[in-house]
Amino acid sequence: MEKKHLTLIIAVLIIAFGVYAYYYPPKKTDTDPNTPSSKPSTLRYSLIQEMTNNYRQTQLKAIENDRENGVENDANSILFDLDTLKKFINDIESNVKHNQPDANNKLAIRMYYAAYPLNTKWANPGYENLKKLLNNDITRLYERKHTLILLPVIKNTRGVYTDFNPLDVNTYEGFMKKNLKQMSYIMVRDQRDDTEVMSLNHGQIIPPASKEGQSF
Repeated sequence: MEKKHLTLIIAVLIIAFGVYAYYYPPKKTDTDPNTPSSKPSTLRYSLIQEMTNNYRQTQLKAIENDRENGVENDANSILFDLDTLKKFINDIESNVKHNQPDANNKLAIRMYYAAYPLNTKWANPGYENLKKLLNNDITRLYERKHTLILLPVIKNTRGVYTDFNPLDVNTYEGFMKKNLKQMSYIMVRDQRDDTEVMSLNHGQIIPPASKEGQSF
């Protein structure tokens, strides 16, 4: 009799487990490190096309049609390889961690729209960051064209996302505003003008680089 009861209990437990598993299936635990752990950010293909067309038909056209300051065949895209972006992000995080090891800083990247100066200046003092662009027939054509400058951003103690230099802990609350300095009629050069600020530029801008590979 006891054996029959035990068999019945086991049968009930198996049925109950089967019902539970049906309504609450176990979640798969994927151990493959190459499997995405979250849903990636996406945009619909047609929306990307519309938005890039909007830029070409408005802002880009206005720039190229400007009679006084127009830039012929201005850039419409910029390319950074993934290793460069990863290194830039790692440099930001590692320097902040070194300077503020106990802080839980909220970091970001701000992208400034910018334009290259005339290439006749690139060999002059103060333009050392651009001088190497003169060595290439394509990059030499970057003058006056659109580009991006990526700058590190930190959420400071006032809760403001502010540009900063991870190499200089004195900027972690934001760069100090420059004061106007006057000595008679002589303008005094601010020492910060020569400071190297962690930033990223010199992506491949298109055109003048080839448009091959662009879909939009």
